[in-house]
Amino acid sequence: MTNRKGRDLSELRPSFPQIGRLAAGIAVLALAGSPALAQEDNEACPAFPPPTVTLDYGSRYDEGSADRSTLDEESDAAVDAALKDADDFIREITGLANDARANPAVAPFNAACVINGVHAWAAADAFGRLESDNAKMTYAARVGGIASAYRQVRDLADGLTDEKATIEAWLKKNGDFLIAYWDNDAPPKAKLGNLRLWAAYAVTEIALIVKSQDYINWAFASHRVVLETVAEDGSMPYEMRRGKYALHYQLHALAPLSASAALICHNDYSYTPDEEAVITKAVGFALAGIEDPSKVAEIAGVHQSVPQGLSEQEPFTIAWLEAYLSLVSDGDLDRKLAPLRPLSNSKLGGDLTLLYRNNPAMQPGCFGKQK
Repeated sequence: MTNRKGRDLSELRPSFPQIGRLAAGIAVLALAGSPALAQEDNEACPAFPPPTVTLDYGSRYDEGSADRSTLDEESDAAVDAALKDADDFIREITGLANDARANPAVAPFNAACVINGVHAWAAADAFGRLESDNAKMTYAARVGGIASAYRQVRDLADGLTDEKATIEAWLKKNGDFLIAYWDNDAPPKAKLGNLRLWAAYAVTEIALIVKSQDYINWAFASHRVVLETVAEDGSMPYEMRRGKYALHYQLHALAPLSASAALICHNDYSYTPDEEAVITKAVGFALAGIEDPSKVAEIAGVHQSVPQGLSEQEPFTIAWLEAYLSLVSDGDLDRKLAPLRPLSNSKLGGDLTLLYRNNPAMQPGCFGKQK
């Protein structure tokens, strides 16, 4: 994995067009964005949920479930409750950020709302007390979602210098924690599965904000250790161990992998041809599994929880395909997604149709570019 042009990360172009460039294509972008906020004289930013500082929860699954495929309803509800404010906050700020990207008329107002909202969480040291291993393993997706929303609007609001500095120091603190945790303290099996990829996605988002070459290198390394486990048929063994949730968790792993890979690739860093081929193979296996889940059931040994057919999936579970389509040229898959759009996943930045497919800076075919 190399920098195609040998440039320092500080020289990388932004992942999104600047306002002037965006305005030229706004007719297209606005169609994919969620409805723009009407900016009235008396409009105020939303009342965001209070910062989540402490996270302390166990597994969602029954302790006696060796493959962690039997949900413990009480524990599952406890995890949801612990993360509710964070997840609600991310949905709100990504909606505001997406509208800012789609409509320059509301961009400064929405951007200021997002930045001030994230600042409140950063100033409170959100996620500063992670009291359980499960919290440490799973909170990265929330950091990544917040970082993505902030990155989308960081340059759309003038001033707020102190707020931005506080946010970026907080993001860097979390990036350092994630790297140290996954390198040293995470359980061995978790280091090879979807949770490591969610951490890599969060670190990628932070890298593009704070211009950290070391963070990019760590995200690459994390991708590499997981890609090395992918089987010849494209299945991901550490997800296939999850019984009826095997396909669900391969899709869950490919979401941060695809988004992180797209951000890295479109910022002029290259995967090797072999690494590109493995990612493509893993996605192909997952898509084939959606069309015929029995293929995954043969490996996992049990009927799969994922329904058959692309159109039957929850949109957020396949929204990452928009990022994947910025890496490859696949007209057939693009046409299959057309009636399902827009596709959104708040933890990956919200409206991924807007941010990838309809974004001039994220057009298909990044894989296979001249190395």
